[in-house]
Amino acid sequence: MDIPIKEEIKALFIRLWFSGLVCYLVLWGSRVANDFLDLLLLLPLAHFICDLLLTNTIIKAMFKTRLNLHKKYSELKSFQRIKMWVYAFIEVFLTVVLVIGIYEGINRLIIHIGGLDPSSVPFPVEPFGYAFLYTFVYYIFYFIKYKFMLNLLQGRSDASDL
Repeated sequence: MDIPIKEEIKALFIRLWFSGLVCYLVLWGSRVANDFLDLLLLLPLAHFICDLLLTNTIIKAMFKTRLNLHKKYSELKSFQRIKMWVYAFIEVFLTVVLVIGIYEGINRLIIHIGGLDPSSVPFPVEPFGYAFLYTFVYYIFYFIKYKFMLNLLQGRSDASDL
């Protein structure tokens, strides 16, 4: 599968922008960060809806990336769509949980090393940092998923062109 690296980089910047947008609107624009249960439900839900309706749609339409390996949405049966949505939500949920864990780990490490007050937040959530962390973790899942998908589609064990 010949996928130009320029196209993947352009798609990465679009994904960065939209993940920063979700952080700005959900984490900064609401009080969702004050309640951990709301944070674990609403933030992945916002990312999922943004990915489903905006990010992936724009990337599929504009660039030749690994997302084009999927069948067209109109060709899918209803149970396939539901299965695709469930898998996408689980992937986004795990990505958000890992990003929250990375932020928690960085903050605890800075507090421990610097001897700061445990109630302080030395590395707060802001759209640029959140977008980079979210996109980094998302692309780890992305490449793992498409490595296995390419193996399935081409029926081989070597996926060196990923």
